[in-house]
Amino acid sequence: MNDDNARLRAAIDTLRVPIYMKDADGRYVYANDLACSLLKRSRDDVVGRCDQDLFPPDQAEVLRRNDLQVIATAKAVVVEEYLSFPDAPVPRCCMNIKQPVVDAGGRPVGVIGLAIDIEARKQQERELVGLKNDYAAILQALPDPLFEFDIEGRCHGYRTPDEDLLAAPPEVFLGRTVREVLPPEEAEVCLEALREAAAKGRSTGKVFKVEAPQGTRWFELSVAPMASAAGRTQRFNVLSREVTARERMERALQEQESLLRAVVDNTPVEYWARDLDGRCTLQNAMTVAHWGDLLGQRPEESAKEPAARTEWLETNRRAYAGETVHREVEYEVDGETRIFQCLVAPIRVGGEVVGIFGFNQDITERKRQEHQIHELAFFDPLTRLPNRRLMFDRLERALGSSARRRHQGALLLIDLDHFKELNDSHGHEAGDQLLMKVAARLGLSIREGDTAARLGGDEFVVILEDLEDVADELLHIKAVADRIGRELGRPFQLQRGTAGETISYQCSASIGISAFGEPGVGAAELLRRADTALYQAKAAGRNAVSFFDPIMQAAVTARARLHSDLRQAIRGGQFELHYQVQVDAQRRPAGAEALVRWRHPEKGLIHPGGFIDLAEETGLIVPLGHWVLATGCRQLALWARHPATAHLRLAVNVSARQFRQPSFADEVRALLEQTGAPADRLKLELTESSLIEDTEAVIERMETLRALGIRFALDDFGTGYSSLAYLKRLPLAQLKIDQSFVRDLMSDPNDASIVRTILALGDSLGLAVIAEGVETEAQYAFLAAHGCRAYQGYLFGRPVALDVFEAGLAASDG
Repeated sequence: MNDDNARLRAAIDTLRVPIYMKDADGRYVYANDLACSLLKRSRDDVVGRCDQDLFPPDQAEVLRRNDLQVIATAKAVVVEEYLSFPDAPVPRCCMNIKQPVVDAGGRPVGVIGLAIDIEARKQQERELVGLKNDYAAILQALPDPLFEFDIEGRCHGYRTPDEDLLAAPPEVFLGRTVREVLPPEEAEVCLEALREAAAKGRSTGKVFKVEAPQGTRWFELSVAPMASAAGRTQRFNVLSREVTARERMERALQEQESLLRAVVDNTPVEYWARDLDGRCTLQNAMTVAHWGDLLGQRPEESAKEPAARTEWLETNRRAYAGETVHREVEYEVDGETRIFQCLVAPIRVGGEVVGIFGFNQDITERKRQEHQIHELAFFDPLTRLPNRRLMFDRLERALGSSARRRHQGALLLIDLDHFKELNDSHGHEAGDQLLMKVAARLGLSIREGDTAARLGGDEFVVILEDLEDVADELLHIKAVADRIGRELGRPFQLQRGTAGETISYQCSASIGISAFGEPGVGAAELLRRADTALYQAKAAGRNAVSFFDPIMQAAVTARARLHSDLRQAIRGGQFELHYQVQVDAQRRPAGAEALVRWRHPEKGLIHPGGFIDLAEETGLIVPLGHWVLATGCRQLALWARHPATAHLRLAVNVSARQFRQPSFADEVRALLEQTGAPADRLKLELTESSLIEDTEAVIERMETLRALGIRFALDDFGTGYSSLAYLKRLPLAQLKIDQSFVRDLMSDPNDASIVRTILALGDSLGLAVIAEGVETEAQYAFLAAHGCRAYQGYLFGRPVALDVFEAGLAASDG
């Protein structure tokens, strides 16, 4: 028997399952070899010890509790216990089978058990649970419905986080096939997805739509086969994601892309794009029209000309390097060289260059317009010479260069003599032709590098630069001016009128010169000096050359000051009218001429000769003339109220500029109404220069005023052109013999002959004639003998202030 026990113990010792036995107090009374090996202890070191000596406290407590349960119930238990072993990094799960050990009386006195390591199985169980939990979490987290379909498209189940995500209520699709639920086209999409999943293991990206009450909804399918249970038809997980917003966005993007393509193709700009290999990936219609189809080609394969190819490659290289390139290039298009604004720039994705794009815009017309604008801004449109603006720019540069290099230069201001007479006699077309021909001759009269410019009207400028190498600068300047004078003095052949009649016109020019090289003298000052010199040349009889004279400059400065004073005088009411009597054949006062005087606060009384010309030049004659006319009308109205003066006429001089104002007739009518002056007592004296330009308008204006009762006298008759062609058409009442003819009447036979002719002409035309400047009885007698019936001059009275004039009238009546 003992041998049997020994053999049994030996067999137990060698079992590959840990076996142990404990007494009622929990002390080990036996442990087989494997149990001791797992604990890394000898059997002697295990026997007699408790679990508290061999395992951590928490594990020992569980082991003791399970042991006590076996002893207390005298029943076996199978429990899972986690045990720590020296070779195991973490506690391992063991299935412990525990049996009670009983004595002869059947009372439990201990526990015998064996431990089976089930850690691997527990790990698998944990992983399986984890997978189930993950799957459940995934299903829980899915924002989209998940369906279970078979290969025929029949729905066997569904799961959704929100019923609103379903394309239809469940009762519509559960147990039914997609052919029964969806339109044929949409059902075929779903079935195609199922077939693709069956064949390839998955299907994604198929989209179908459903017409719902709230509008069209789009769904994208993701399909995968489910694990097949034995004997069950293959089924599929079908994830249905609503992509309505995406589809609408994609359609909107497609519409935008179509719109963009339409815009790009119909925009007059060549547009293209290339990938990193240089191949064209995008082009518009204009690009194709110009260069042909470039898609898939590199620049070296598609450029028509070597020069274009080189330019393309260089520009593209810079764009690939990250630079945005702007260039103006010239290309040949349909046999015409055209200018393009070229832009080439990198295409970046996430900061990385993935290609380049570019466009070419045809700016040929814009460049032409810019050139035209430049021409209009800096060149005179008639002569094509630099205008005043460009002239000043070049003069400033010439002055700067002269100062730096210490070279001399000169400014020549050229004015055509009597140019206005050409316009008046032959028309503006002839005048324009002359200006163009003068510009051409100026260009031939100066060196290359010098400048000829037109200031305006009939004024030209020549800038001579770099005269340092000339032996005598002043002599050279004078020689150039003389050469210009000779060139302009040669006859010009001009076309006149619509018939194209050719006339030969002899021109002359006055030239004012201001040399430069003196520090601190600017362009404006230099031009003022040349203008002063020009004034001196004109004063010398025209057709002359004059250098700047400081004395003349002082005179010009005084003239400028006088201009300022004149403007202030008009604003400040510093003018007054003096009256010079006009008498009839019996030497009785018949009226007066109103003559303006300027009561200057510093210079005293200034006669018209001291300011009228300046007023004419500056345009101040218009407001001044209005004041004279208004004052004269008020005086006529006062005379008309008294029998002794009611018969008097008042002659008022009207300047050419004032008379040409479109509102002049309305202005006179208004003054007559405001003052109450009798129109038939007002006589307006006009000079011939007022009448020879725009004759039809002049006649219309005169007729309008004559209808009011106003009479017209032609002043200074005989000193101008005195053309009978227009004289007989004008509604004149009187001719006025200029005092220059009356002055030398008794000593100059020519003047006497002119006076007789004027008197005879007036008689033949039915016009009254008045002679001015009559100072002697001999002059009066001559005029009376030849039929003159009206007179004005110192013989009868000087121009005097109103009170003196009226006192003289009273004395003559007495």
